Amino acid sequence: MPDLQRALGYHPQVSDPKRVVIVGGGFGGLHLIRRLERLLEPGEAEITLVDRQNYHLFTPLLYQVATGELPPHAVAYPLRDATAPVGFQFVQSEVSAIDLVSHVVVTADGRIPFDHVVIAVGSITNDYGIPGVQENAFPVKWLSDGERLRRHVLDTFESAAIESDPARRRELLTFVIVGAGPVGVELASSLRDLMDHTLRRIYPTIDFAHEVTIHLLDGADRVLPQMDGRLSRIAMKRLAQQRINVLLKTLVSEIGPDRVRTKDGVELRGRTIVWSGGVKVNPLVTTLDLEKARDGRILVDECFRASGRDDVLVVGDAAFFAFRDQPLPQLAQVAVLEAPAAARNLAALVRGQPPTAFVYKRKGDLIALGRRQAGAEFASLGGLVVSGLAAWTVWRVNYLMQLLGARNRGTLLVEWILSYFAGRLVANTP
Repeated sequence: MPDLQRALGYHPQVSDPKRVVIVGGGFGGLHLIRRLERLLEPGEAEITLVDRQNYHLFTPLLYQVATGELPPHAVAYPLRDATAPVGFQFVQSEVSAIDLVSHVVVTADGRIPFDHVVIAVGSITNDYGIPGVQENAFPVKWLSDGERLRRHVLDTFESAAIESDPARRRELLTFVIVGAGPVGVELASSLRDLMDHTLRRIYPTIDFAHEVTIHLLDGADRVLPQMDGRLSRIAMKRLAQQRINVLLKTLVSEIGPDRVRTKDGVELRGRTIVWSGGVKVNPLVTTLDLEKARDGRILVDECFRASGRDDVLVVGDAAFFAFRDQPLPQLAQVAVLEAPAAARNLAALVRGQPPTAFVYKRKGDLIALGRRQAGAEFASLGGLVVSGLAAWTVWRVNYLMQLLGARNRGTLLVEWILSYFAGRLVANTP
């Protein structure tokens, strides 16, 4: 096993700068890194970022990879671009444990000592223990998920185009998406756009109006249950226009090969089943001897400290941060808003100074609803809600500016333009 301490240039001297290890290169970890480069003076701390991938995935646009609107590289930002230019270290490795007693992060490639550790490991897909989810449904969480789903959708249309049996053809062309949160709604809407504006013209033997069905299921009484009710109504209207069959108050009991069974006895048959039912804490979090909330997240104080410890900070989906007696949701937007405050507190702790409390200022919500359609709620403008082309423009500009790196932004803009005017990516290349 390589000696990561020697490889990373650590030398056990009393005068050494503080060693800071950030576990996770998602939204919380990456934005924390970018803030620390402005806050810390050279030599104040040795910063190491650890992640199992060498890129940051811009998950809000992953569904566009799945539906051919974007190539995978458009939503992947190299983590070394954020670390190497400012003298920080990056280690691509799987973290198996965080030893809070010995102050060591244990990876598949060695041990990394720390004085302060920031846990920003994000979350994983939550299947709620429903039988068959992992075996028979497509998740939409990692970059490989988006690529795999896109290939499957295109393969399905190829099979349907030559299928002579009407019943089998309808089953091939039935798509079931479980979970009507932002991922499920945006995926369903984008999938219909893919069919109407790209696939329809290249699969003339398929009757897209009568043979293709998209079901969107959720156990809640409205789509986008965590967003403003007005956005839910805007989304429902748009989904109806796109001929997407929304089934609410519908709980799934089992997912089998090419079928979804609900608790009220309904069975939906379809070749493509997508699971977007929510997230839960990363398994690494469950192994840590830190105080946790009922949902498994690590309880943190107003300064992001876990169990009152100055050496352990937690941000993003792994943190249970209560603001005005309500926990902040597990969303990318929340992690991005937390990161600057967490970076300031980390810099203060490195210098032996007291941290300051984080005050959450919600920005609002955006939801994409297909071609030239979206919904937007602006918390800073008194909860103003807009829809249609105006909201779609805000949505596009917002995500274009949030994406890191000039190359990624340029790629995103060009691919959006090409997808809009020339159709989406439908060559099923590896």
